[in-house]
Amino acid sequence: MQLTYVLELLKPTKRKENIFLNNIAEVVKNRQAIADKLKAGEAKLSSADFKEHNLPSAVKNQNIREVKALYKRFLKSKSKKENIEFKDNQPICYNNQNYKIDNHIISIPLYTSKCQRLAFPVKQTIRFKELQQYIKDGCKLDKASLFYKRRKWYFAVTIKIDDKKTTNTNVMGIDIGLRQLAVASIKTSKDKEINRQFHNGKQAGFIRKKYRSLRRRLGKSKKVKVIKNINDKEQRWMTDLNHKISRQLINLAVQEQFGPIIMENLENIRNTAKSLNRADRNLHSWTFYQLQQFIEYKAELAGIKVEYINPKYTSQGCSKCAKVKKSNRKANLYSCECGNHIHADLNASRNIANKYLEQQSA
Repeated sequence: MQLTYVLELLKPTKRKENIFLNNIAEVVKNRQAIADKLKAGEAKLSSADFKEHNLPSAVKNQNIREVKALYKRFLKSKSKKENIEFKDNQPICYNNQNYKIDNHIISIPLYTSKCQRLAFPVKQTIRFKELQQYIKDGCKLDKASLFYKRRKWYFAVTIKIDDKKTTNTNVMGIDIGLRQLAVASIKTSKDKEINRQFHNGKQAGFIRKKYRSLRRRLGKSKKVKVIKNINDKEQRWMTDLNHKISRQLINLAVQEQFGPIIMENLENIRNTAKSLNRADRNLHSWTFYQLQQFIEYKAELAGIKVEYINPKYTSQGCSKCAKVKKSNRKANLYSCECGNHIHADLNASRNIANKYLEQQSA
């Protein structure tokens, strides 16, 4: 399977930044020229066909491959436009033979007055350390791209890793919500819970209220640009939190050596946030979905399968006697006449695991 790591570069010098921007401007021209030649019926193209563009030949050749793939999709889409149109901020793409990662330094070919290789330090993050470990383990580097976003420079690296598979029969049911962002229950095939994990949503709720209050104040002043920056900052914070939660859940999964992870299908996720306004529901729909995606790809790396079930009655049903009664759940507590008095989200995560086990035994 393939995995992409987006690495932030440390702020380059003004000279190097100008080189970046000049190369991106040439990439835009080059890509448009390639698209125009493809439209004219010229299929066999090489870097020699675009001598007027000041780019390394490796970048030109990679552009040809990228634009050919995009042009095929363009034709299939039956668009009414005459041809593909490229925006100003295009990535500079490389194949795996044209860039190097040496410790915390990335070196790439760029065009100045001539083609030369320049070195750039990478910001030290957990994600970069993960990538370095994969490289040490012998994983193959694939294509990469340099791009500019929100006044920062990034280098996206794709790697190929071997798929893993596990045949363990224990399952983990995960309930995703607001008060508890994620609650996991690990159960054996004989319906015995052997471990659990809670991820409280109190801090996320505080951050949400903080930014909501900021947006209201800025909205009165009609500072639209600042509001957008606030939204981006909130989303980056939630993304980082989702990475941490998903990592802890997968670490628990590996520790307990179990099989599939079971989660609810997200189609009706908005119903879990009825008390929030529309903007907050949109945010939480996105963060719930993102958390599931992070869990899924990290599980795949660990060789663990992810399954989705219908969420119907997982919050209202009793995980002990299976009786469904809406009034049994009151805030964080679930109380049933059968004597089952537990945390409501733990009850839901058990129900998620139970549903899957029932389907397997049917």
